[in-house]
Amino acid sequence: MAELDITRVDKIYHSRKGDVHAVKALDLIVKPGEIVALLGSSGCGKTSTLRMIAGFIEPTAGRILFDGRDVSHSSPEERNIAQVFQFPVIYDTMTVFDNLAFPLRNRGV
Repeated sequence: MAELDITRVDKIYHSRKGDVHAVKALDLIVKPGEIVALLGSSGCGKTSTLRMIAGFIEPTAGRILFDGRDVSHSSPEERNIAQVFQFPVIYDTMTVFDNLAFPLRNRGV
């Protein structure tokens, strides 16, 4: 497991209705073996933070490092990590295997 170092990370979403500053100057270090939970009210930036760590979205500012390597602009494939959602509502009629295989089959893997 890699050390995660998040330094001064911001995420701003731009829209016609105005900017939304979802994550503001987040600093976080997670050492190998540590377990961390992100808790907060709806809209406080938990999912945006996880999506930035996984590489699904890029931070507006700041850096995300795995074992000292800057992955802030790396693709999810280059990060070698995964994300699991809290509620299995998307494919609740499928087995665990089918849930894992579904996106791979869609990509022809």
